[in-house]
Amino acid sequence: MRPDPEATGTSAYRPDIDGLRAVAVLAVVIFHAWPALLPGGFIGVDVFFVISGYLITGIILGGLAQGRFQFSDFYARRIRRIFPALAVVLAATYVAGWFLLFADDYQNLSRHLIAAVLFVSNFLLRGESGYFDAAADRKPLQHLWSLGIEEQFYLLWPALLVAAWHLRLKPLLLMGVVIAASFLYNVYSVRIDPVATFYLPLTRFWELLAGGALAALSRPLPPVFGGRTADALSMGGVAMIGAGLAMLDGTRIFPGLWALLPVGGALSIILAGPGAWFNRTILSTRVMVGIGLISYPLYLWHWPLLSFARIANGEAPPHLMRALLVLASVGLAWLTYEAIEKPVRFGRRRALMVPALSMSMVVIAGVAFLTDRAGGWVTRPITRTDQAQFLQYYDRMHKQGISAAYRQECDFMDWPTGDLRESIDASCTAPGANQTVFLWGDSYAQALSAGLRAAAPSGTAVAQVATSMCRPAFADIDPHVPHGRCQRANQFAVDRIRALRPSVVVVAQSGRHEETDWAALSAKLLEAGAGRVVLVGPAPSWSPNLPEVVMRQYWDRPFARVSYGLSPTIFAVDRTLQQGTSSLDGVTYVSLLDGLCDDNGCQAVIDDGGWADLITFDSGHFSPRGSVFVVEKLLAGAVFGGR
Repeated sequence: MRPDPEATGTSAYRPDIDGLRAVAVLAVVIFHAWPALLPGGFIGVDVFFVISGYLITGIILGGLAQGRFQFSDFYARRIRRIFPALAVVLAATYVAGWFLLFADDYQNLSRHLIAAVLFVSNFLLRGESGYFDAAADRKPLQHLWSLGIEEQFYLLWPALLVAAWHLRLKPLLLMGVVIAASFLYNVYSVRIDPVATFYLPLTRFWELLAGGALAALSRPLPPVFGGRTADALSMGGVAMIGAGLAMLDGTRIFPGLWALLPVGGALSIILAGPGAWFNRTILSTRVMVGIGLISYPLYLWHWPLLSFARIANGEAPPHLMRALLVLASVGLAWLTYEAIEKPVRFGRRRALMVPALSMSMVVIAGVAFLTDRAGGWVTRPITRTDQAQFLQYYDRMHKQGISAAYRQECDFMDWPTGDLRESIDASCTAPGANQTVFLWGDSYAQALSAGLRAAAPSGTAVAQVATSMCRPAFADIDPHVPHGRCQRANQFAVDRIRALRPSVVVVAQSGRHEETDWAALSAKLLEAGAGRVVLVGPAPSWSPNLPEVVMRQYWDRPFARVSYGLSPTIFAVDRTLQQGTSSLDGVTYVSLLDGLCDDNGCQAVIDDGGWADLITFDSGHFSPRGSVFVVEKLLAGAVFGGR
């Protein structure tokens, strides 16, 4: 493979930087294919940011120093670099979705295609990160958020750098100011709104600019370090990236300060220079350089393949299938690089490619727009009209039909915006004439609301403080939730329990039961004035969701219980909770799984098993009718009967 002459910020090509690209893309690919194997693999994106900032800033500064930098030339190069592989992958994803996705998912894919063409995928994903949002592994273009941040950076950065150059301001001074502002904003906002901090450009620009500052330091000549110093820098960088790969996972609040590990590691490796031992003997090998050269198309291809396999399989595909898909993505990346990228970027007709590539992206966006307007083309090979209506029924239920049943006015999350609501409706904690039952928890507690209110005897009020994503607790145990919403919700719930002194407090949550000290929580509730505590165990949970499992696996045969896609971990959690709470005074544990499940699976339909009778409308939230059914069958006696 030939080196990329446009991918170096200095006059000399550095194969070790292509090798570092290989490290970054392999980390991401392994993380996506086997997240438990490399839980911190997502930091490969941060390494990419540093490399990109270093190389592209070097190109701009080199052009300015020689008096030949032109915006038209710069953006033409970006188009020839970014568009060829991206257009092919977007078109292939659209075609694959035609055969594999139902209408709602296909409509959602079309919106992601438009966002990808406009390089605003990160903003779209930020807006989609609600509690009932589809899982990330079912979004074939989820990974393009990072490309959006890069291109947003390159819309702004060249103009700022050119302006500073002509005003005779030192580029390093400008970079230092922007790096400091972006980094501090990242550290501040990650505790308030971690989702926004992850996706928004202002909290990520410092990573690209860190590489840019290193490029500025390297002009007119890069710093040269001797053997031991260079080796120490390089191995220190390896240690930092390795620590990030090993220590970081989904439980860490990222980026924040943790992003210093991949960013600092990448900077150290680049600064060490091509003569450092690790750089010349590992990163500069033929294999690593080869992977680095195809890293961009490999990044583009691997995630749609893994995502579509997850969708088609209904759950994570077997390890062998994942390995074959990774190999296929490598093959497609090599083919894309050799047959499409190189001719477009280095061929004789490069000048003609810019308008052609731009038009191809316009066409993709136009087709995606028509697909969105058509509601995902219901009449496609994958689905019959009755099947599409079935899925749309439950999709509409979770988007429009649960607000009253769930009493979302009693949620400290503002449902239209996802922001913190300053207060909840006074009716949520109004006392009853005879007694008060208090429902506390997250959205899984909300899912019990309709049933509890339907079963409540006359004179009994069901008070409710149930906030999405917020487990019940007497402390702030969910700091990753934006705006301190959980702390506000839980403190309000505790205060109202102390004031109301309810006869029963019903506690329910979606997961992470093993992280809650139920004995301590129950004791504090009783001390706060609760007459009794009813702990509700985990609900049945299907992947990706019960309606789609029924659609794909049970459509043409009768069923009452569903085992396919059922989470196996909830049963072990349920047994542990039963054992751990059996001896607690004043506490009743209700196992939903004991009442709904057996060796044939968990009950999935109620009454006559018609369209409106699935027990959950998604992976595990009870439908309004499901809520009434579950409470009448399993909870009413424990809550209202005094047992």
